[in-house]
Amino acid sequence: MKRLSMLLARYLAHPDPLAAAGNLVALLVGSNQPFYPLALYVATGADVTGLFLVFLSAPCFLAVPFVARRSSLAARVMLVAVASIDTLISVKVYGQTGGSELYLGPCLMLAAMMFRKREQYLSLSLIALICVGLVALHDRYGASFLAWSARDYATMMSFNIFYVAILTAFIGVSVGRARGDGPRDA
Repeated sequence: MKRLSMLLARYLAHPDPLAAAGNLVALLVGSNQPFYPLALYVATGADVTGLFLVFLSAPCFLAVPFVARRSSLAARVMLVAVASIDTLISVKVYGQTGGSELYLGPCLMLAAMMFRKREQYLSLSLIALICVGLVALHDRYGASFLAWSARDYATMMSFNIFYVAILTAFIGVSVGRARGDGPRDA
């Protein structure tokens, strides 16, 4: 187990603190992708077989540290792009009623925090693209792949509110630390 955690730490490590924070966020999201449908199944008992389509994005999240070895900037853009696209696809698969669009909040947070001042135009461009995607697709996803009851969707909404809150806090702490605490008192 110690060897596995050492290998994992080496995989996530990066001299750029923002890339290292992005690697950690990508690992958290990617490694949790397969468990989300299982948690929903346990909570609702509803058919979740179609939901396994969504965790196909897990390898993309888990590849972010690999990309970071070649380019910190490319990996940070990749994290924001994969998270945003995954969220929009999830809304189609799960349906808007379940609250999957809430995950665009953490995507916007990543787009705002993962880039330096000199990369501000890229950050603002990603924020604009996410907002355009939200406005263009909201209420236009069509029917969900699920045939769930209102109670099941309410359970899913509760899950998503909790998960989005935890993910947002995790991003805030991880990326906030990477950005630094500011000037230190002498």
